[in-house]
Amino acid sequence: MMKKVLFLAFLSLAVLTACQRIEERKLYAVPAEVDHSKKLDDAQSPYYNGLIEEYRAILSGDPNNFAALVALGNAYYDSGRWHDAITMYEHALHIDPSNADVRTDMGTAYRYINMPDRALAEYRIALAHEPDHLNARYNMGIVLAKDKKNYPAAIRIWEELLKREPNFPNADAIRSSIAAMRKGIQKGTR
Repeated sequence: MMKKVLFLAFLSLAVLTACQRIEERKLYAVPAEVDHSKKLDDAQSPYYNGLIEEYRAILSGDPNNFAALVALGNAYYDSGRWHDAITMYEHALHIDPSNADVRTDMGTAYRYINMPDRALAEYRIALAHEPDHLNARYNMGIVLAKDKKNYPAAIRIWEELLKREPNFPNADAIRSSIAAMRKGIQKGTR
């Protein structure tokens, strides 16, 4: 009986942690100043390995536990295991296909495996489900600017983001990027 109570307490904590991480990630899935393009080495990621094992254990007993699927996807994402993250996010999206947070994170994982078109498709789906999803707009602008070199489209997306949320956490960096892109376009370099 005590083991069951402890397991339920752990499960509740895991679910709450996953839900909190989803909220925290809404605006910070791909901060401009962080490079997630390389996997972390084992010395940097022992925390993730433990989390991964914990979430796998939960899923072995409940393979459709949405919070555990998302949390495992996030642990894979944060440790640079993009393909594994995508697999977990896809499974979670079979349960809740309209979850814009999960779809946005999956789009960013696709970006990191050099699939920018698929990333853009995921961001568009996220925005179709939740038009005010700022992180999807932010990441779409990054892919359009950095990967696709479509500066006019990136400017439009980011201007729409700033119109919706002028105090977005990366607003100053976005404004600087827009100004630089406009300047490059005017000079004919972009």
